[in-house]
Amino acid sequence: MVSIELTRADLIVRIRGWDKLRAMRSALTIPLGHVTGVRAQPQEAHFDDVIIESWRGVGTYVPGKLAAGTCYVDGGRIFFDVQDPQKTIAIDVKDEAVQQIVVELADEAPEQAVHRIQKALGGETSE
Repeated sequence: MVSIELTRADLIVRIRGWDKLRAMRSALTIPLGHVTGVRAQPQEAHFDDVIIESWRGVGTYVPGKLAAGTCYVDGGRIFFDVQDPQKTIAIDVKDEAVQQIVVELADEAPEQAVHRIQKALGGETSE
């Protein structure tokens, strides 16, 4: 699970607990100018349906259980930290090593996080 922190310039995804080991990261920092969209409970959170080359990624993938780290999907790479797709958001990004960040939130409803991020971006993203 993760928490989302927003600064004036960046969106910071802080990875918590054991997920740091599973994902092999403790945080991702994305400039707000690189965020192109954010959505609650995205289809991509059902990671078994989209991951095509888990062996090329960095992190942990257990089919039907969890995806944590970078995995290859049709069209690029996604950073996942998901066990329960109902508690997730997807953050679409440009000019980064991944095209999306799909994460399960630890202490916030997906709709609340989407609203906060959209507000930080000036409301110019899709839901």
